[in-house]
Amino acid sequence: MKRSFLKLFIPVLVCALLCAGIPTLLILTGREEPVRAALNTLLTPIRTLTADVGDHIRSLSAYFTEFDALKEENERLRAQLASMEDKIRQAEQALEENAFLSDFLSLKENNDDYRFLKCEIVSSDSSGYLRTLTLNAGTRDGAAVGYPVITAAGVIGRITEVGVNWSHVEPITEISSSVGAYVERSGAEGVAEGSYLYRGEGKLVLSYLSDDADIAIGDRIRTSGVNSFYPRGLLIGEVTAIQTDPLSGARTAVITPTAVLSEQRSVMILTDFAVYKTDGSGAPR
Repeated sequence: MKRSFLKLFIPVLVCALLCAGIPTLLILTGREEPVRAALNTLLTPIRTLTADVGDHIRSLSAYFTEFDALKEENERLRAQLASMEDKIRQAEQALEENAFLSDFLSLKENNDDYRFLKCEIVSSDSSGYLRTLTLNAGTRDGAAVGYPVITAAGVIGRITEVGVNWSHVEPITEISSSVGAYVERSGAEGVAEGSYLYRGEGKLVLSYLSDDADIAIGDRIRTSGVNSFYPRGLLIGEVTAIQTDPLSGARTAVITPTAVLSEQRSVMILTDFAVYKTDGSGAPR
């Protein structure tokens, strides 16, 4: 075993000494150029690899630096976009508010005695044959039982119950609702009231018309203000059908409200208005 090891070790040692000694001898004898050339030959691939690795590391460093800058810029742009979207929403809300209020301008101009309280319909509940709307305004805001609730398009109903910060509204189409009304074109009078037959369609009827009442499809019906919670002249809806009872001969007109409940969100409570007075015969005074 020892002999085999020595046989292998001695040649290796001799080669190592020669490899170390020859360059040294050449340098001592002034012939270092071959040594330098050989070293350069050996080291050039290593230097190239080292340079490539350095370039790659610098590229990665630049990439991550640029990535961080882009990430910061993206976050800044996101914040700006969120701010702009918020401003757009505010502008849209302001436009909607202005449009809503401008719709009431002519109503206010023609009725300077009106006092409005703007609020929102926050829920609509149905139980059996009763439908109730809930508003986000109550006694602390100036709402009270009996006050009419309207939009610029027409009558919604009236307040039947009120709390500190809420009110319940009976829609004008409910069976328990009735209001004196007249035909805008002819002045013919009747009573606009809820009907079992038409409640599901969101309609009501104009009853108690005289035999010679001048009424036609397309006529607009308004509140008469006589013995009513409503002032005179509020729009209720339009006549879409006229019916005659075959036994009594009495006529009724089907009214489609101009204020569609399913399309309403913002409404006005009429907190004050001049009471319509007559001379006892029904004529205004």
